[in-house]
Amino acid sequence: MAIEELRALMGHENIQTTLRYQKITSSRAESVAQSALNNLVNNI
Repeated sequence: MAIEELRALMGHENIQTTLRYQKITSSRAESVAQSALNNLVNNI
């Protein structure tokens, strides 16, 4: 999971930052989000 993918999942203060990370596809973002959620659940 790359830092760029994590940033793409978060909200940004300005539209330029959001647009910079917009190139990550929604399917990849969903996959990364699921992976992050699984990591959180497994580490509790």
